[in-house]
Amino acid sequence: MKRSRQVTAALVIAVFGAAFGVAACSKSDDAKQAPPKSLEPAQEKPAASTPTSVTVQAIDGEGFVANVPPKVTGSFADGEAAYRAKKYADAAAIFESYTEQRPGNAWGHYMLGLSEWKHGDLTKSEQAFEKALSIDPRHVKSLVNLSRVFIDQKRFDEAVDRLTRASEIEPESTDVYRLLGRTYHARHQTDEAVDAYRRAIELDERDAWSMNNLGLLLLEAKRADEALPLLASAVELRKDVPEFHNNLGMALEHTGRFTAAATAYNDALTVDPNYGKARQNLARVEAVKRGPEEPLPAIK
Repeated sequence: MKRSRQVTAALVIAVFGAAFGVAACSKSDDAKQAPPKSLEPAQEKPAASTPTSVTVQAIDGEGFVANVPPKVTGSFADGEAAYRAKKYADAAAIFESYTEQRPGNAWGHYMLGLSEWKHGDLTKSEQAFEKALSIDPRHVKSLVNLSRVFIDQKRFDEAVDRLTRASEIEPESTDVYRLLGRTYHARHQTDEAVDAYRRAIELDERDAWSMNNLGLLLLEAKRADEALPLLASAVELRKDVPEFHNNLGMALEHTGRFTAAATAYNDALTVDPNYGKARQNLARVEAVKRGPEEPLPAIK
């Protein structure tokens, strides 16, 4: 095993920096932001919905025909439907109109912020989340997703501030601790990041993204033996995520288990045949002369 570890160090350490950045700070763990259900007050009737692609004709002051975009209207349910269909620009337009009609509903501003974040307008997203918090300072979902906006902008101190406030309001939120782990990692506070990820896993033993992110953090800290069972558990929970297979392959490679690493990289390519990192890693590990390997550790 000593010889295989030396081979690993020689072949892998030179490329580890490039391969490592696969998913350490990926936003994939944030992708499934389900909007809340039944938040529109029951006594309010939804406004009539107008298709966003329709334009009307009007005559301007000089007598020329001009295209005038209609005012987008729609109910909370219409906005939710657009969001769930990943039509984020449409959802943002609907929720912008909704918040003008019902400015005191924090959930409307929250959904506007979420839609704008997905649409890529971080400025409008931040403004919407801040408005929701001005209405309800204890609106945990707005605190959590505002922190995501700050993380995207590398405003890590502000992200930690909002997440700390959220943890005080909702101390058993897995999302809060996972995001704290990401933020501390970005600030190179390894011990704090490890503690935050471990707390997230304690709160939800099926939190595959926290397992993956903690495993990558430990790999970065050259603690591959600790990373391996975490990354194996993440794969067991989410076999549909190619990054998880690839990251497990990296941990296997760094502990001298080249045959198992090749299998993990192949599994990543089975899920996503166009995954270039996994293909590069597979080619590298297949070039290694394989010898006896230790058995995999038990998945905890």
